[in-house]
Order: sequence, then structure tokens, then C-alpha cells
Amino acid sequence: MSSPSLDELEEYTSRLIPVEPSGVFRFRCTRCGGCCSGGPNVSLTVFDVVRMARFLRIEWRGFLRGYVKVIIADVMPHMLLRGDERGRCLFLAEKHNGVKLCVIYPARPMRCRLYPLLVEGLKPRRLYLDPKSPGVGQGPERRTPSRLIEQYIWERREHYRRLHRLIVEEGVEPLEALYQALSEAWKEAEQGAAWADLDRLSGLGSV
Repeated sequence: MSSPSLDELEEYTSRLIPVEPSGVFRFRCTRCGGCCSGGPNVSLTVFDVVRMARFLRIEWRGFLRGYVKVIIADVMPHMLLRGDERGRCLFLAEKHNGVKLCVIYPARPMRCRLYPLLVEGLKPRRLYLDPKSPGVGQGPERRTPSRLIEQYIWERREHYRRLHRLIVEEGVEPLEALYQALSEAWKEAEQGAAWADLDRLSGLGSV
């Protein structure tokens, strides 16, 4: 699957629909599976990976090998959820009646939890709706899930803070730094870290 050109990215960005952090929007999921079929474009934090691996009852290294694409860009490792040969998420399933579903729904990545809301940057004021979603503008008004957005921003900041510490401050090689960050997060989850509690995460709101 080819990467979008700069012009395509700029055109898409210009069509994003701004949303106030404490505002309302209309959205109804159509269960089309379109958001799960665009190729490996869901970025992951170490917290996402640990939650998904634990949900599947596999160790994080096995999850990384089977379901994650790791890219090293300017010394910083980035994790993307893999797609199949058609660009569909490996966790997307389809019922006999054609309805699409996520087989790891309780532990799905934070970006998936928030979709079609997009949190750009590390501040909640940069919030948008993805115009490509057919459910945008449909259904009853919803209020933005502010607690879930705050949790996502914290996780992104903490994810990059930990990698920066290991790579920039301590001089650890990028891939080894990612492994160390994942190992640390795994131990935190085993010790009962709040971010690893799927029931608590579900209680922070949804889209």
C-alpha cells in the first residue's frame, strides 16, 4: 500500500472538522469496518501494546512480532498496528451477516477508542473529526469524552518521555530502548497500574 503524497496529506488535513475540547458532535458507528481497513496507520504506545498483549494472554515480545510494525525514524522507534495483505487490521472480524467487529474490543488501542475523534499534538485543544468516517454527522449529539482524551494525552506524553530518557539521556539504542520501555510497562501492569485496568479505561468514556 503506497504512502500518501504531501499534497494528499495537506488536502486531507484541510478537511478535518475542528471540535471544541468540551464541545459536542454527532456520530453513529455504521459498523462498516472502514476505519479498520486503511493499512498500518494506527500508532501505538507501550501502554496500548501491553494492554492488548495481556488481553490476548501472550507476552509482549510475541505480540510485537506478530501484530506490530516497528519503524525507527530519526532514532525514535514508532509502533504501528499491522494490517493484512489488503490493509485490513488483523483484529477485524466479520459476522455471517456482514457486520464487522473487533476481536480485541475491550483492549483496543486508544486511537481506536477515540475514533473518529483525532487528537493532534499533545494538547486537548487540537481536536478534530475525521471527515472520511461515514458516521460523522449522524446520530444524536455526543459530548467529547474529556477524561478519555486526557488519559490518551498522558499516555502519549509518558510514552515519548520514557523513550527520550532512554535514547537521548542514557544513550540506549532505539530498538533496545523500546524493549526496555515495554518491559517496564509490563511490570507496572502486573503490579496493578491504573492504566492497565480495562474496566477503569472503559469508565473514562467512549465515542
